Amino acid sequence: MKNPLLPAVAVVAGLAVAMAACGSSSSPKTASTSSAAPSASASTSTAASSSAGGDASGSITVWVDSVRLPAAQAYVKAHPNVKVDVQTYDGDGNGATTMQTKIQLWNRSGSGWPDVVFSEQVNDPVWMAQKPFEYAAPLKDLISQDLISKWPAASTAQCTVDGQQYCVQDNLAQVVLWVNKKLMDQFGYTVPTTWQEWAALGQKVAKEHPGYIVGNIGDSFSHWIYLWGNQCPLEKLTGPSSLVINAGDAHCTEMASLLDPLISNGTMPPLSVFTPDFATKYGGADDKVLLMPGPAWYSQALFDSTLHIPAGQITAAAPLKWEGDSTATTGQVGGGPWIISRHSKNLKAAADFVVWETTVYNPTGADARPGYPAYGPLADSWLSAQATNAYFAADPTPALKAAASQIWSGWNLVTYPDQPVWSNTVVNALVAGKSLSSLLPAFGDALGQTAQAAGYTVAKN
Repeated sequence: MKNPLLPAVAVVAGLAVAMAACGSSSSPKTASTSSAAPSASASTSTAASSSAGGDASGSITVWVDSVRLPAAQAYVKAHPNVKVDVQTYDGDGNGATTMQTKIQLWNRSGSGWPDVVFSEQVNDPVWMAQKPFEYAAPLKDLISQDLISKWPAASTAQCTVDGQQYCVQDNLAQVVLWVNKKLMDQFGYTVPTTWQEWAALGQKVAKEHPGYIVGNIGDSFSHWIYLWGNQCPLEKLTGPSSLVINAGDAHCTEMASLLDPLISNGTMPPLSVFTPDFATKYGGADDKVLLMPGPAWYSQALFDSTLHIPAGQITAAAPLKWEGDSTATTGQVGGGPWIISRHSKNLKAAADFVVWETTVYNPTGADARPGYPAYGPLADSWLSAQATNAYFAADPTPALKAAASQIWSGWNLVTYPDQPVWSNTVVNALVAGKSLSSLLPAFGDALGQTAQAAGYTVAKN
């Protein structure tokens, strides 16, 4: 089989927030493992830990992003028999290639591989499992199939390469429609259920309440929200190393045509939600975010912690569907994987660590997980807590739970990051005043060139 390889691609400066909703230092740092850490819910700890060997001991090294650091520290606190060297790094966020570079170095030297890695880049296991990297260990003999079966099929599929599973996902990042209930009620608007209703409301808002927004398109992952959700074929595998990329497909062009007027009238700015400028213009006590299509982790990581929108305003509605469609499909912005190294000399402890992080760690209150857990039983527990979370104006969990099964499966994971291509080809030009429709051909061409450089054969159908 031809093995597509991950190319080195420059990441656009300023788009520094990764899929986990929080960035971290790009150079690894040893984290303190003796400081206080949030305690996990104990309800599933015995069963989950025993499935990987709860009597784990010895030493392991794990690399995590800053968001996962409290979870790693909690494992250390709960497992005194395991000595864990916790290192933080950038998480490969926004298409960074930190881990690719490191693995190449470790492979050359024959040492240095961490036992476990968490990545914010959902496609990292695809290339980690293949030559010349061959970092990821198959999970077949490390984690019980009974336990793995409790991850959604779509999540498991994203961790499977050539029929073998190489990771488990920490969280799901299904896109929903986030709604500012306070403002919608104040303005007398009805929550849209279709993309066409949403766009029509955006036109109305521009006239009646200029300065308020119904979305944004300036993030490195915005195409995952709008184009993925409308089944635009930009990453559709037809074989192990063959790919369909067709930016001229109607599912792409119709969405671009729908978005262009909103970008032009200011209700959908080409600005990242994590920039200070965005927070100044649209956040705070007098926030101007009326609606926002976005992933599950926007719930508090964005609206509360970043934009500081007061409690009692935000809730979630079902993903928007295209008019005439019977059901909605939606995109995904994240799904960070845990990967165990095939070079580990303590696979038992490494597997125990990953199982505990994904099936047990579930603090509540201010320390709650920032995203929707991928492991089914933990997701149920997390949703129960979110249903009564005082931050929300109404229970967001029905929409979040429904959307988890509506992620379109036709957008496949590939070995290269596409976020830098979107940022360089599209976002910069949108800021300069160009329309999305006019930029789609160049975006498709740039994706095709990136895919070919990574070893894929590219077709348009």
